[in-house]
Amino acid sequence: MQRDEAKKVFAKLASCYPNWKVDKTIAENWIDELETEDAENAWANVKEYIRTERYAPTLSDVIKSNANLAAEREKERTRKALQDQDKLRESLPRETPWVREGISRGDWMKKVIEENRVKG
Repeated sequence: MQRDEAKKVFAKLASCYPNWKVDKTIAENWIDELETEDAENAWANVKEYIRTERYAPTLSDVIKSNANLAAEREKERTRKALQDQDKLRESLPRETPWVREGISRGDWMKKVIEENRVKG
């Protein structure tokens, strides 16, 4: 994430946990570490943490992999793969090769085997 975004994450936590004892060094360390992380993941963890926890988080609470976000990303990857598969299926000929050639499946297989034998 960008430095400005990391500052916003840290500021959100500091405002939600006013008794959290932080100083400039702690803030800089957090922001430096947050910069190397995925912003969407960090925000998802912050939002969940704020809703459920009474005490300020550790850095690892914020940067750990977010299960809900990971599940959503996996669903999206699956959705995309299925769409790609549908597009590919639509681009393929609808008839089987033996129907296109007007012969039985068995005759077509014999023909393919013979062709491969001649090539090999």
